[in-house]
Amino acid sequence: MAVDGTLGLVALGVLVVGTLLVLAIARHRRQGRARAQALRRLGFRDCPDRTAWLEETVSRLERTEGVRYEIRQPRRLPGEPAVYHYVKVRHRHVQDDAVAEEEILFPLKRPSPAGLVVLVKPSSLAPGLATRMLGAIAAGPWDAQAADLRRLELPADLRNTNVVAALGPPGAGLYDLIDSRALSVVQGLGDAGGMFVRCRESWCAVSGASAQIPYRIDHIVAGIRPLL
Repeated sequence: MAVDGTLGLVALGVLVVGTLLVLAIARHRRQGRARAQALRRLGFRDCPDRTAWLEETVSRLERTEGVRYEIRQPRRLPGEPAVYHYVKVRHRHVQDDAVAEEEILFPLKRPSPAGLVVLVKPSSLAPGLATRMLGAIAAGPWDAQAADLRRLELPADLRNTNVVAALGPPGAGLYDLIDSRALSVVQGLGDAGGMFVRCRESWCAVSGASAQIPYRIDHIVAGIRPLL
């Protein structure tokens, strides 16, 4: 009887795990369909011929040692300037799980072509200990950061705003790397799930940072339009 009970518990556990897996797959597919529909409504069109170029551009933008970037499902808005959407997959080691995230790439005029990373939070998250910890972790010296960037001191006028942390070349000031108009736009992207903003040379990329904060493509595209 004890063996039968144990087998019954094992079968129940397998059933629960299987059910959760099926639900997760179904949710992922629903999210994929919703994303594709939103992109079509905005006018994005498939551009597989730009995959290699996007992989090279993203690699230069990130400048992370030992990481290979794979681009999936590349799409572009028609016309100029070019605005791209894709799924970015980060590969470090063969045995590691790949990390995938949605990203928007667009050209941005800045005072300097040097690298810049800005972490912004949603307005619903009040400034405090949690945001300070978030900034310390996100801008810390971990191996997914650009090799040539260091944490910058935020200007006094940006304290207690949606800007949580910034990375740039050692010795640079934030306003040396991005003007106040563009930074004002960047601050609003966190509410749409675009919490990481990376710039280098003439390009800027906006990606999500948390599955708990939906990446709202339509709001991100509407937010960056004044900068195009």
